[in-house]
Amino acid sequence: MKSKADTLVGEKPVATVTYRERLWRLFNRFGPAIMLMAVVAGMSIAHPDFLTISNLMTIGLQAAVRALLAIGELLVIISGGIDLSVGTAMSLSMVTMGLYVINSHGSLEIGMLIAIATGVLVGLLNGMLVAFLGLPPFIITLGMLGIAQGLALTLSSGFSMYGFPKEFDFLGGGQIIGIPVPIIILAVVAIVASFIFRETRLGRYAYAIGGSEEAARRAGIPVRRFKVAIYAFCGCLVGISSIVLSSRINSAHPGIGLGYELDAIAAVVIGGASLMGGRGNVSGAIIGALTMAAIRFGLNVMAVTPFIQQIVIGVILIIAVYLDRLRILQEAMFDRLRAR
Repeated sequence: MKSKADTLVGEKPVATVTYRERLWRLFNRFGPAIMLMAVVAGMSIAHPDFLTISNLMTIGLQAAVRALLAIGELLVIISGGIDLSVGTAMSLSMVTMGLYVINSHGSLEIGMLIAIATGVLVGLLNGMLVAFLGLPPFIITLGMLGIAQGLALTLSSGFSMYGFPKEFDFLGGGQIIGIPVPIIILAVVAIVASFIFRETRLGRYAYAIGGSEEAARRAGIPVRRFKVAIYAFCGCLVGISSIVLSSRINSAHPGIGLGYELDAIAAVVIGGASLMGGRGNVSGAIIGALTMAAIRFGLNVMAVTPFIQQIVIGVILIIAVYLDRLRILQEAMFDRLRAR
């Protein structure tokens, strides 16, 4: 029979572990929001004029395209994959739209559908190559990054295309009841994507495949087919992003998307998703995109050169991946302690 002292000694570590685990879960849940607030506070201290309504609106507009890309990238990362081609595929999508609308004097509506179809096609190719060739997604999408960039430059002869109809400006620069249209588009996409992630087979199977692809296969999930669908979903959001960005800059630029893939991946990881797969949510990806946009805008306000900005973004991406690694190790430790 245990004495009172023995009981207290035996219970103390359990209470400590439970307390630490609760704090860790709390940090995991609100960490992205805390990081965003820390970035905004830091930028406000460094530059007192940073925190204004006008600047916050600009950050929201800059974050919209990155958030749309991040939501598509999120589903791919949840499934255990990665897509490095989202930036150049976005360039290719806006170029194909520009070729039809500007060069061929086609309908704007059909041109936008062509942009989305181009993004979906790139996603389908990525998904089929990953699913059926069995090659690492990193290699497949890195190759597609170069292919999409080359096609965008070839089709446009390396020049930006101008001459979209006047009404096209509304998607990137218009407002509805005082709210910028790109932010409204992001909100609608976020609601639809959240439903897809939680309530449809595409979302649920993505989590299952990312958690354990072999277990998902044994459970009867058609893994290959859903991998293709996951990359196609990402491609669809690439197409939508290209429309919003093209409207904002009022042109189709063949090289503008290069580098957006880093922001999308960093936003997803900062938002709490794991590069190992099986975890992540839409709200976290949006907060991550806002964080990246706030950092970029703050660096611009402080007159930091674009070359230094690339260094900063690279460092942030490395730190985000390292934090993801720490998160995995910490959860593994809690699992071992609970198993005792």
